[in-house]
Amino acid sequence: MDLRGKRVLIMGLGLQGSGMAAARYAAQQGAIVRVTDLKSPEILAPSVRALSGLPIAFVLGEHRNEDFLWAEMVIRNPGISLSNPYVHLAYEHGASIEMEIALFFLACPGRILGVTGTRGKTTTSTLLYKILSESGAPTVLGGNVAGVETLSLLPQITPETLVVLELSSWQLEGLAPHRISPSLAIMTNVYPDHLNTYSGMEEYAAAKANIFRFQHPSDLALFNYDNPWTRRFGEEALAQTWFTSVELGGSFKRGSSTVTPFLLTDIPLVGKHNLENVLLATTAARLLGVSDEVIAASVRNFRGVVQRLEEIAVVDGVHFINDSTSTTPVAGKVGVEAFSGRPIVLVAGGNSKQLPLENWPATIARNCRDVVLLKGTGTEELVPALREEVRRQGVSDPLRGIFDDFTGALDTAVSLARPGDVLLFSPGFTSFGMFLNEFDRGDQFTAFVQRLKQVS
Repeated sequence: MDLRGKRVLIMGLGLQGSGMAAARYAAQQGAIVRVTDLKSPEILAPSVRALSGLPIAFVLGEHRNEDFLWAEMVIRNPGISLSNPYVHLAYEHGASIEMEIALFFLACPGRILGVTGTRGKTTTSTLLYKILSESGAPTVLGGNVAGVETLSLLPQITPETLVVLELSSWQLEGLAPHRISPSLAIMTNVYPDHLNTYSGMEEYAAAKANIFRFQHPSDLALFNYDNPWTRRFGEEALAQTWFTSVELGGSFKRGSSTVTPFLLTDIPLVGKHNLENVLLATTAARLLGVSDEVIAASVRNFRGVVQRLEEIAVVDGVHFINDSTSTTPVAGKVGVEAFSGRPIVLVAGGNSKQLPLENWPATIARNCRDVVLLKGTGTEELVPALREEVRRQGVSDPLRGIFDDFTGALDTAVSLARPGDVLLFSPGFTSFGMFLNEFDRGDQFTAFVQRLKQVS
């Protein structure tokens, strides 16, 4: 895609890499670049500094009609809907609407291995990257990875490079107009998420399905058989298709009844969901020709991904677990279930994405001795449902307070914890309002625990 001399507007600079990468790439390709973001200049100062020295104009703290009328191309950040009125204005006046990931796909000479799903895509893609790297194959990791500028990876990629990309539903939307999918597509699962953005589960799942929709018959696709959505999608894929199943204990090719057993029975990650992630990553590595010995060694040395059921420290006998990337009720439920049978002090709560709570309240009531909640619209939905479950199950009410101060909430949780307990920070909702994002939220939790460790 030739950007030389083209007026390119980056919509959404952000703090995690995508907007910065798009702005840098467009400027380096000779485009006339302007960046607009609703966040204030103070919040976005680190991102602006990262782009210093490049011919880029910034309009921060607002969006202006004039910028969208000026643009010949708008590169929208993930999470900005095509129905956004500013995006629509630019489109109506002849601008093309793109996303960073589509520019990357069109320019990438390497073999792209894509991973998507509501939960587990970061763990699966990170483990697959680790296995491939340790096999000796030239490999890079990008996509929906915090802090990674995917377009900035292009100079180090050759036709021999394996490119592992974590792909969100929004990023996959950006591929659809170009009718492109990765040569290996992996789907971990589909659960309710982002229903404040999508009209319903069908539209959300359809966005995820772009990961395999435009594959060729010679490509590879891998699906989690234990999830109803991904099982269905696995029957629709055009590529050579495999399934993985923790329940069946292994993997199998579509149409075959022969199950290849799970390579490992002992992995260092907690929770059934992580067994699913490991099985997907190891099966993908096998399909790519990596030996079982390399795969097994990589998995045994894998300690997971930061802020995903990450044990930060053990302080005074209490295990502090950072699961800040838990932004949905399903993720909150999975987090609690991972420590089922152990005494749990749960810190949860935040703002709603209009997702069904399903049996998360029942899981909390059944497994958590003490619950401390952060104030938010999601918490307002959770509290009555939790109290109804407490009444239904005939157990003691675990709720110990609702806080609008993070430190106060954590201080209370620490006061309730005893040696041998798990103090689990798994919010189950989004973070905006009290925090910049879920990563900032997780960083603040880690900093609190480290301070606690120093004074203990």
